[in-house]
Amino acid sequence: MARDGASDAGRPRVSKQRVELRVERTRRRLRGRTTLTCEVEGEECAGGIAVRRGGGVRIVAARANGVACETTSIDATKDGFAETASVDDAASLGKDARARLDRECGTSEEVIIRAIGDGKIEARPKDSEGGSGEENGAESGTRGKEIVLEIEYEAESGFFADDSYFLCPGPSRSSSSWFPCIERGDALTTFDFAVNAPRDWQVVASAHWDRVEKCRDSDEGEDEDGFRLIHHFSGMYPTFAHEMRLICGKLSAVSTPIKGVTLFAPAGQGLEERMQTAAVGIGKAIVAYEEYLGHPYPVSCLNVVFLPDALVRERDALGACVNVHSARWLVDPALNSALLDARVHLATAIARQWFGGIVVPADTTDCWVVEGLAQYLAGMYVKNLTGLNELSFTRMKDMRLAAAMDDGASLPPLASRAARIWRGGHYAGPDPFAGGAPKPLSKSVERALQAKAVAVIYMLEKRLGPDVMQKVLKYFAGLHVRRNKKEQATRTGPSNEVLAGNARWIHTLQLFDHCRATVNLGKGEVNSFLERWVYGAGTPKLSVGYVVKRKKNVMEFAVKLEGSAAAAAADRAALAVARNHRSSVTVRMREENRADANDHVVSLGQSSWQLMEIPLQPRPKDRRPKTIIESGGDPELIAAMDCPVRYVRVDPEFEWMGNIEQSARQVGLESMMAQMLEKEKDIVAQIVAVEFLGRRVANGSVSAVLVLDKCLNSEDTFCRVRAEAAMALGKSASEKTQWGSLHALLRHYKKYQCNERTGKPKQNDFRDLAKVIVDKAVITALAHVYDEEAKCTHADAIDAIVNRLKYNNNEGNPQSDDGFVATCLSALARCVPATLGELRAITAQIHYYIRRDSRFPSVDLCVTCAGIRALGLLSNAVESEELCAAAERAAELGFSLGNQSTLLAATDATMYVRFARTKNELESLKFVLERSASESAATQSAMLWSACDYLSTFAGTDSLKGASKDILVPLRDKLASGDSEIASAAYSIVYVLASHDTAMSEIREAVEEAMKRAGDQIPVGVDVHVHPDHAPVDGARRAEKEAKRARKRERERMKQAAREANEAAAAEQRRIDAEAAFVEQQAEHVSDDKTTGTATIIASEGAQNGPDGTPTGGLKRARENNPSVKSFVETDAGATAALADAPPPPAKKLKLSFKMKKPGA
Repeated sequence: MARDGASDAGRPRVSKQRVELRVERTRRRLRGRTTLTCEVEGEECAGGIAVRRGGGVRIVAARANGVACETTSIDATKDGFAETASVDDAASLGKDARARLDRECGTSEEVIIRAIGDGKIEARPKDSEGGSGEENGAESGTRGKEIVLEIEYEAESGFFADDSYFLCPGPSRSSSSWFPCIERGDALTTFDFAVNAPRDWQVVASAHWDRVEKCRDSDEGEDEDGFRLIHHFSGMYPTFAHEMRLICGKLSAVSTPIKGVTLFAPAGQGLEERMQTAAVGIGKAIVAYEEYLGHPYPVSCLNVVFLPDALVRERDALGACVNVHSARWLVDPALNSALLDARVHLATAIARQWFGGIVVPADTTDCWVVEGLAQYLAGMYVKNLTGLNELSFTRMKDMRLAAAMDDGASLPPLASRAARIWRGGHYAGPDPFAGGAPKPLSKSVERALQAKAVAVIYMLEKRLGPDVMQKVLKYFAGLHVRRNKKEQATRTGPSNEVLAGNARWIHTLQLFDHCRATVNLGKGEVNSFLERWVYGAGTPKLSVGYVVKRKKNVMEFAVKLEGSAAAAAADRAALAVARNHRSSVTVRMREENRADANDHVVSLGQSSWQLMEIPLQPRPKDRRPKTIIESGGDPELIAAMDCPVRYVRVDPEFEWMGNIEQSARQVGLESMMAQMLEKEKDIVAQIVAVEFLGRRVANGSVSAVLVLDKCLNSEDTFCRVRAEAAMALGKSASEKTQWGSLHALLRHYKKYQCNERTGKPKQNDFRDLAKVIVDKAVITALAHVYDEEAKCTHADAIDAIVNRLKYNNNEGNPQSDDGFVATCLSALARCVPATLGELRAITAQIHYYIRRDSRFPSVDLCVTCAGIRALGLLSNAVESEELCAAAERAAELGFSLGNQSTLLAATDATMYVRFARTKNELESLKFVLERSASESAATQSAMLWSACDYLSTFAGTDSLKGASKDILVPLRDKLASGDSEIASAAYSIVYVLASHDTAMSEIREAVEEAMKRAGDQIPVGVDVHVHPDHAPVDGARRAEKEAKRARKRERERMKQAAREANEAAAAEQRRIDAEAAFVEQQAEHVSDDKTTGTATIIASEGAQNGPDGTPTGGLKRARENNPSVKSFVETDAGATAALADAPPPPAKKLKLSFKMKKPGA
């Protein structure tokens, strides 16, 4: 990356950096001094040292090994983008914005520090305390010299400061914005801090807190901020510069049951009880991780900080030893459903400190590994907290999301530079952009990539097994630990010391190579898996069908592999490197007379579809008379009567990410799915059956309604499955089934939520979380009951939801009803009333609860937010100026409250109203750009992401192609603002506006690159992702080796063919000999009284007589040579004389009839 004057400047590896800061609250200023210990080799830094600093950082003085130095700026990336960038159309603006984002958002510049005049910076031998050998890894032992660089500086921007908080880094998320540093993505540095801050502020840094002391200098000890204290922190383990965090403010602290883990939250807001609840959850998560991995939690000092929403971005800020979350994750214990979500969220952040903070990706293409392992580890806590069923449900949702989003164009491959899912968009490894400002992806893309990462780990677990996967995680979770035979692993012992060596880097191939060595997987299988799911894009889809053939006693199974062009390219690449491995899909079948299910493997081979006959277990024929329904019979019932297969489950082990499609119109499948829903204990199989039955209901099947109704009312079924059954009934309700689905939902609603005597909703009791989940699902499902003919929501469904809110009674309930009321209001937002009376009843309940929330505020004003959004959505569905005016008044209320959640709700409602009035999406965007300009950086980025999600629903339409300068100019200004989150949101909006221009999307470029690489695959099993292009000599050697392998394979094939021919000939000879022996044995038992003088035997067809008339066909001896015949002739002399005198009678032919048995082997 050296440019111009930086061509002879070095960027050495910094082994240790100490940062001394003075926080000036009143002046909103930061003064500091930093000391960098740089390891150099030879003349690496003869031309100076290149250091990065933020735009608001001014270097006052610099010294290198005691030599005074001067600074020269050589990389000013503030290139006047806001004035020079073209705004003619969205496509040209997007291309310019893409180039700017690739220059690290223009948030920092590179300066060269050189000796003044004729001076020279000379490296000196390392001090004993400089660290070498074991502390800084094996590589540091070869570097014997160092340069100690001292820099004094001041900063007036690049951080957030007000009267209550002081946060570093600021909106840019760049470490150079608050202290000069040398950012290298392939080097780890130990950071120490000394922070001089007002005494009434808590100080939290990305290091271990050592001590606090008073200022010794009287001038520094007191100023306009009052008395001051100095907080000293020491680095626990080497890390990156962009992982550093500094948080000062009026915070209250709570300790957790785990030593060294502390929670901080805004003081004076009564959050202590919620912090205690969160501390218990975090402690249980850490204990669960330690028990699963067999290692102590590596972060001996972890600070979990909760801040107001206006100071925290959409994506939580994760730094070294510090987790920064929004205060909304401090949930009241009275909200049981929200408390579960909060605990899972915090546990996932704790896991990301282990995989992602301690074990770091070696390159940007390896970021998916740490993300997938962190979420997999968090799943172990979910399993301990709620059980295996909840974990299976979470895994299924991740796979469904990944399969739905990965269409071959929306998501880049996991192992690509465009998949920035680590630390909010940071690059990793020796990438030229590593360590710079992050470039976050859109929320939907990032969430889908995270889901695909953990889904791939789940698929790997199915191939390895849970026990082997646990061993793999134990191995990688303990690589960073220094082993000490004398002392056991403890939280504070030397064996828990984190190293700076290469053991902390994790590679994609390293993970799969270790898996191969653990369970002896084939190289072809591993390479095929990598090509299809890691290096490729697009999720393949399996379309399957099966039918039972009673006469042949088999089940014919047909499967067809479908998908996008990117998925097809990934499949071709997988076949090219598969060697002897063949892709297959597992079919699990449960037969009628079997106690358990059996699995059958269907090989896909080289073609896109396969047809296979799966034999069934023989069963005795039922000779009882059957009643045939001549007319009016259900074909499903008739097919179920004679079907020996109870149910069939395709891909039960998620080898294809569960992306299976089955036709809902095929006769016979409904009964199988009903059996699977009832008999199968796996909730994923139950949910698959529920979804299929829901499609059957949409086609008019009344029997499917009965099955789903039974599932919904079964208290023995898992609550998530019952909730899915309710949603399936609501979405598929129609006149085809005489509104049977609606009646089923209403029966459940009246039975479980209403008083039997009065028919009105009874008092709330939300202590049972499973019941709450089902009740919420029923309310939401009622809102989905839509009459296609009348183009409105069914009146009975609207009446049920309105009455549930009207007679809501939470007296005596230990749990809060805020979440349930918000769910009901969101359900009303989906309704489309048919009459004015229904509309007035809906709006009356919304206004009532908004007013109630002003007197008795809900948690995070969630009820007000749900009411505001409901009015906005209703104004979109119903053409009413009065309703639009009511929605605007509610939005103004949300803006006036000033809370970030209400601001976002008001923004969404106003966008809906603007579109309802103008029928133009760009007018909604124009309002968001105008309104967000006056908000804080965190709120502004959240509003822009919300607008981006709203516009994504209209992507590619003609209405988005005519963006005017009134919209493009504000977007250009936000791209140049220096805030990474705002710039990324603005760029995403520009990309949506110019979605017809495929050249500006780096995601599509990543997908096209993956497809191009798949087309260049060499079908000999060579790993093209590890080795670079070979020289011509190497190519000739490889070709010669491949020719030798081909000749060897041909020789082995010929030997195998010869062996098979010999075995076939020997088997035929054994058959002939066994047949002849059997015939001879039968001939010996023929009755002798039927024998005459000349016996003639007609043998098997094709027998011939010898020269003497003796039969030579399958018989070995003539009849007259039989001992019994000879004895009879010799003893009966009279008969002999008579035969001699009498004329010879005609020969009597004797036929021998017998059944041949198949000879044994």
